[in-house]
Amino acid sequence: MTVYSHSRLLAFEKCPLSYKYKYLDKIKPEEPFIGIEAYMGSAVHGVLEDLYGRQKRHPDEKIMLIWLLDKYGTIWEKRPPDVKVIKEGMTEEDYFLQGKQILIEYYQTYQPFDREETLSVEERIDINIEGFKVMGFIDRLALNKKNGNLEIHDYKTSQTLPDAAYLKKDRQLSLYQLGVRKKYPQYENCGVEVVYNYLRFNTEFRFKKTEEEINAVKKEIVGLIQTIELASWENDFPPRVGKLCFWCEFSTLCPSFQKTDLTK
Repeated sequence: MTVYSHSRLLAFEKCPLSYKYKYLDKIKPEEPFIGIEAYMGSAVHGVLEDLYGRQKRHPDEKIMLIWLLDKYGTIWEKRPPDVKVIKEGMTEEDYFLQGKQILIEYYQTYQPFDREETLSVEERIDINIEGFKVMGFIDRLALNKKNGNLEIHDYKTSQTLPDAAYLKKDRQLSLYQLGVRKKYPQYENCGVEVVYNYLRFNTEFRFKKTEEEINAVKKEIVGLIQTIELASWENDFPPRVGKLCFWCEFSTLCPSFQKTDLTK
């Protein structure tokens, strides 16, 4: 049985043909696309994962800023040689400095990192929704020491800050809430907050999802998976051409992209 994930579902919504190339045909691009923005984001995520993993193991230890920055520098030095800079006028060094500034501001805002008890970092969550299997990884699961709520944290390095109404409809952390409730029955009487940390803006959004909202997400996901499986049955994966095609690892294979002038 196919195991779906938030990223897999999102890939189909963005472009069914790209989804087919990646998940069904399992095509490996001759020149894998590695964008510098994505690499910077993964480097920052890696530092935060190490930070909270260390804080979980040694809750009384004072973690210094220089430790975070050294971790970041080490990860950055391991970047692939073929990483691509797409945005005109930007360099790899510019993105390195952006990531460094993100970590400095995060440290200044949240140290000494004792507001919550970290329960796990990068934890796999498995959810069964009406017979369909869905999985994901939670950036950080924590227990708020002040109000006793479980917190599902998601760290983002996006260059744009969405409005709260858009995030409130987001299904990713709602999915994870379902999985957390099942995996941590000892916290069944605790409230649950989903927390979106937009790191470039040093801003967080917090929501408590109602049962009605969770059920709506479940219904939406079931409908989307049924659409995907019907497309697989009929072998019908039309391309969705747009500006995102410039970042697609399969653009050289896509006949529609080759015939379309997206520079206009």
